[in-house]
Amino acid sequence: MIAIVGPTASGKSALAMRAAEKLAGEIVSADSRQVYRGMDVGTAKPTLEERARVRHHLIDVAEPGERYDVARYQRDARATLAQIRARGRAAIVVGGTGLYVRALLDGLELAALPHDPLVRARIEAEAAGAGAAAVHARLAAVDPVAASRVDPRNVRRVVRYLEVVSVAGRISDRWRRGPSVPALRIGLRPPRAWLADAIAARVRRMVVDGVLEEARGLVARGMDPALPSMSAHGYVHWVAHLRGEIDLETAIARTARDVRAYSRRQMTWFRRDGQIRWFDPTVEDPLPALLEAVA
Repeated sequence: MIAIVGPTASGKSALAMRAAEKLAGEIVSADSRQVYRGMDVGTAKPTLEERARVRHHLIDVAEPGERYDVARYQRDARATLAQIRARGRAAIVVGGTGLYVRALLDGLELAALPHDPLVRARIEAEAAGAGAAAVHARLAAVDPVAASRVDPRNVRRVVRYLEVVSVAGRISDRWRRGPSVPALRIGLRPPRAWLADAIAARVRRMVVDGVLEEARGLVARGMDPALPSMSAHGYVHWVAHLRGEIDLETAIARTARDVRAYSRRQMTWFRRDGQIRWFDPTVEDPLPALLEAVA
């Protein structure tokens, strides 16, 4: 088992492809937006050609209007790993969604967290009225550890954490680990300026590759920009451009800005994992060390 993690646009997918081809392995995505069908360009999914070369899992497993959360990912990914093991193949987990990686590899027991629909509805109403920042601030006041691990703009997850806190006390006290999955953990950590340039280039390439047409198609299918799936970086700005609210350069600049901010939060999450072996891919190719470690 190999896990390749790090910020967006750091080269994780390319490294995973090379490793999978060397090891005759299969790739398991740990990306919370690549699970959605019809959101290919805006989530930087592997191309059809890449998926033909190496078998990929947990991509295109849900509709954009469908609920897909970390608990479902954990179930799906565990089943997928069992199937890969049964085939005698190497499994390479790759992605930047830290909670998904932790849920899979560290055995986070998500079923232990309670639900209360009435409490959740009340918090959702508060979020709708007071805004995402207000409910995140309330979470930070009662459970700063949990608040530090969630994007303040991820209203759905902030609401979920507050639901647990309201019902059973601090969520960070209730997180517990089940059986973990031993894995070689490789992290890519390029210089910030290099990463900013890579993000800017990726966003502009999305426009060339058809992200505006993709966003137009999602809106035509009735996908609300407020859906969790549509919170993937850029869609809200691409839709605003299509509506004539902002020009294309503004949409590009805002998308790149959001992705840069997200990459910083990704690094904050992954730095907590002392098992990750970090590489600067602009200085050293991680593949030889990876192959040596699993030889």
